[in-house]
Amino acid sequence: MIRRAPVFRWMTLSAGTQRTAIRVGELCQKATHWEFVYDANYLALGPLAWELDPTRIRTKQRSPYTVVGAVPHGVFCDVALSGWSLDALRKRRHELPGLLPGQGKDGEPWGWWERLIYAPADGFGALFVGEPDSKPPLGTVLIDQLLKVTKATLMPGHMQTSSGAMGGERPKLTAYRDEAGTGDAPVILKFALPSERADSVVAEATALSLASELGLRVPTHHVDLINDVPALSIARFDRGLGKSGLAYHCVSAATALELTPGTDRDDRRRSYVQLRSKLKQAGDALELYRRIVLNAAVGNSDDHPWNTSLRQTGLGSWELSPLYDVMPFFAHQPPTVMGMALRRGGERAATQENLVAAGLEIAGLKPEAAQAVVDEIFRHVRVHWRRVFNQHAAHLPTAVADDWAPVFEPSDQAP
Repeated sequence: MIRRAPVFRWMTLSAGTQRTAIRVGELCQKATHWEFVYDANYLALGPLAWELDPTRIRTKQRSPYTVVGAVPHGVFCDVALSGWSLDALRKRRHELPGLLPGQGKDGEPWGWWERLIYAPADGFGALFVGEPDSKPPLGTVLIDQLLKVTKATLMPGHMQTSSGAMGGERPKLTAYRDEAGTGDAPVILKFALPSERADSVVAEATALSLASELGLRVPTHHVDLINDVPALSIARFDRGLGKSGLAYHCVSAATALELTPGTDRDDRRRSYVQLRSKLKQAGDALELYRRIVLNAAVGNSDDHPWNTSLRQTGLGSWELSPLYDVMPFFAHQPPTVMGMALRRGGERAATQENLVAAGLEIAGLKPEAAQAVVDEIFRHVRVHWRRVFNQHAAHLPTAVADDWAPVFEPSDQAP
């Protein structure tokens, strides 16, 4: 079977205009491989015809870009349904017009094709696969499913849900917040899993605020109460203000490193040193290194390459996107074992020795300068986390700072 679908990109072709879905090419799934070929009209845009990813799908090639196997090109994996959103929609697929039932006698998960075709047009970044008018109305289904996940009544009130669905295992929705005087601000609402502490969102907000205080690039965020359910509300860095505002094309670090879902955790490409080689913007290497140290200090070992991304700023120009998905783990035991290698040798444990050595390999810092970064970030987290946690938990009586002390200031954590 050969299946084909158009690929669109949200673009703003002139100042002051609304974003428009421009066809950039066609994606084709064949028996043994996937093909993507650019549309001639898109290439005719010249300097406005930006490439799809920083590594593989450039605009110089007119023949199809091919990848062998069951998994499509990384940039399409980035926009496919995944995690909680995928599971929620599969459970309700019989209620959605145009959706196919699960394949196989046991109701197997949708394949990559279905995950792309049924993904929303307002998902991660600026790309989507399939005609805009054929996308199913996902927003209502996701909200309804979220009610069951949280076991509470979720009434958006001042929120308007979009049709967006984001990846990740935790329940997550895109929405527009009506900020006075600023128009509709696109945000992501992120909830704790039923198996997690409800104040996990407070801990994540705390980590992000500490990062911001340390000068890292962090989206605006706060802890919100949707009725009685705590949620982390974080501004979307892939969108401008308003429902028709700018849409920024983004790719995961995994795509930049030519990794696909299912790649072995020990693959040598799952490396911050390798990712550093993809960073061309001034200051991004140091920013990446400081984020690594911050992750180690707050006990986030889920820093896999899909939790970092690059944002496109022009033809052939990519920057490290703002920080997101920094989740302190309640059962954290130091040293933090990172999801990506810190050094060329593949070391992942965030010991003081490895963190200092990573300062040279990633940011070009001499040992004394790297040690100063490590000392600064660990000290700031230990001294200020409780103040920040309590600020975010001001209206959440179930959030208990003392419970998180072993995570943010363990007695045996370096330095």
